[in-house]
Amino acid sequence: MKIGIDGRYAEGKLTGIGQYIEHLVHGLSERDFEAVIFYTKEPLNNFLGKNITSVILPSTSRYHFEQVLLPKALREYKVNLYHAAGNVGVPVFCPKPSVLTVHDIIPLLYPDYFSFSQHPLISKSSFFLRTALSLRFAKKIMADSQFTKDCLIKKFKVSSEKITVVPLGIETKKGSGKLPEGIKKGKYILNNGGIDIRKNLFRLIEAFAKISPRLPFLKLVITGENKDLRPKLEEAAKRLNIDDLVVFPGYLDEESLWTLIRNASCLCLPTEMEGFGFPVLAGMTVGVPVVASNTSSIPEIAGDAVLLVNPLKVEEIVLAMEKVLIDRDLRERLMKEGLEQAKKFTWEKTIDKTIEIYNEALK
Repeated sequence: MKIGIDGRYAEGKLTGIGQYIEHLVHGLSERDFEAVIFYTKEPLNNFLGKNITSVILPSTSRYHFEQVLLPKALREYKVNLYHAAGNVGVPVFCPKPSVLTVHDIIPLLYPDYFSFSQHPLISKSSFFLRTALSLRFAKKIMADSQFTKDCLIKKFKVSSEKITVVPLGIETKKGSGKLPEGIKKGKYILNNGGIDIRKNLFRLIEAFAKISPRLPFLKLVITGENKDLRPKLEEAAKRLNIDDLVVFPGYLDEESLWTLIRNASCLCLPTEMEGFGFPVLAGMTVGVPVVASNTSSIPEIAGDAVLLVNPLKVEEIVLAMEKVLIDRDLRERLMKEGLEQAKKFTWEKTIDKTIEIYNEALK
C-alpha cells in the first residue's frame, strides 16, 4: 500500500506534530508500506529508509498547496490513500480516500489564542474554515485523545463513529549528560512544555516564588522559545525577586532536553489546555514525579500516576510541588506508577491502530 502524507509540519525542527510524522513514516516503512511525503520546501531533516519518497511541491500558499498542487500529486504518484497528519489539509476534491489526524483544536477553544496575530479575527476564521473542510471531506478521522474527539463532536458536529481515538507514543532518549550552566542534578523543577499563552507559566512562576523561601536550593527551569512571551515571563520573575532562580535555556535539542527531564526533582506542568500531553508522558516514562493539570487531555494520559491540580489556583500548584518535593513516599509512588502508566503509550501501538484506520478508509 502506498500512503501519501502531508509533511509540512516536518519541514523545520521536529517538535510535536513533526515528531509524530517522523514516527508515522518510519513505522509504515518498517511494515513494508510505501510512504510518499509531500513538502512545500526542502526539509531540515530528510526521512531516510526503504520505501520512503520525498516530494517537494513549492508553494507559499497553504490553500494552493492543499487544494491545487496536492490533488495533482496524489494522482501522479499513484497513492492508495492520503493522510493529512497535522489537523488540516484534506483537499475538497481529494482524488483518493483520506484520513485526517486532529491533534487538537486549541486555537478555537482558548480565549485570545490569536492575540499575537496581526489580524486575529482573520486568523481564527481561516483556522476554523480549514478545519471544518478537512473534517467534512476526510473519510476517517483520528484524534490523539478522547478530549480532542469530544471537542470535535461539540464544536463541529462531527459524527462520533467517524472519529477514532488513537493515542500517541513516546521515544525516550538517553540524554547528552550535560546540564545547562548553573543547573545542578536534582536541584530544579522543570517545565518542559514550551512557552505558549496556554501553558500557564505566569501562575507557575508565582507558585515557585511562594515555595522558594522554604526550598532555597531549587531553581525553576522553563524550556522553549517565544520572542513575544518570554520577555514578559522574565519580567514577572524579576518583579517577584526570583529572576536569578528562574532559568530560560531556550530551545533545546532532544538529547539536551532529555538530560534535563531525567535529572529534574520533578516536572510541573500546570497547562490550561492540551490535546495530548507529551511533556507529562516524558516525565512518567523516565520515572520522574509529575505535577500537572486536571484539565483537558491530561487526566487521560496521567491516570493515577500524576499529582493533578486545578491550573487556575496558584495555591494548589504550590501545595502539589511541596508535596512531591518533600513527601518521599509520594515521590516513590508517583515514580513507580508513572513508569507503569507510560508503558501504555508506544509508537508501535499507534502505528498498528493507524493501519487499521487506513484499511477501514479503503473499504
